[in-house]
Amino acid sequence: MIKIIREERIEIIRKELKKRGVVTTKDLTKELGVSRSTIFRDLSDLEKANELRCIRGGAVALTSKTSYEPPFDVRKDMFLEEKKRIAAAAVSLIQENETLILDSGTTVYEVAKALVDHEKLYIATNDLQSAMALTENHNINLIVIGGTLRNSYYSLTGIFTESIITQIHADKLFLGVDAVDMDIGFMNFNVDEIKTKRLMIQSSNQVIVLCDHSKFESVAFANICHFEDVDMIITGKEIDRDILKKLEDKGVKVMVV
Repeated sequence: MIKIIREERIEIIRKELKKRGVVTTKDLTKELGVSRSTIFRDLSDLEKANELRCIRGGAVALTSKTSYEPPFDVRKDMFLEEKKRIAAAAVSLIQENETLILDSGTTVYEVAKALVDHEKLYIATNDLQSAMALTENHNINLIVIGGTLRNSYYSLTGIFTESIITQIHADKLFLGVDAVDMDIGFMNFNVDEIKTKRLMIQSSNQVIVLCDHSKFESVAFANICHFEDVDMIITGKEIDRDILKKLEDKGVKVMVV
């Protein structure tokens, strides 16, 4: 194999990041034929030059306005401490004997992990990662909403998923979103998940959106719902004050944690 010099590696990393919005150490070591430590040094140098942000397992572009949806295993470590705070706030709203729907997504997954010690709950989810986390708690009645699996994202969608959701009635829905546009509302990258999310909203008394600060004033492919369709947003204290003011002006209830 022809050895690729550092300057060539850096340029390849830049091109991949521009094209996909995210790069993984695993993919780069395979593509460039160098060690993980070499890739780590390259990414660290680019981060110091303010060209990307390093995360566990790779790096992401600094801009949040990207049309690319990173896989679950990449996204789960992005803004992790903020997601854990959001999850803790969500769990504080849950009452004994409630029926919950947990949507797919990495922030909602943190809610599932935080419910390990809770009892007397009825939970339905279409997310395999959340379902696996909830199996640790034998005092929760769990329904896994079956359907067609999205590879690398662990969510289940399709006609079987939708059919089951129409037969469920929940006290609360914890909804995951990919983007929040101040004019359009809540958005998602994957079209197949849109109807599933909308049916979850229709099946729930209270709709609570969980999203970290990076989702605001960004755009994804398709609209899920509008601001008036949700009861609350829980987000991190990292949210821009101007965005928070816009939400408040729209009459949106926001919990900042």
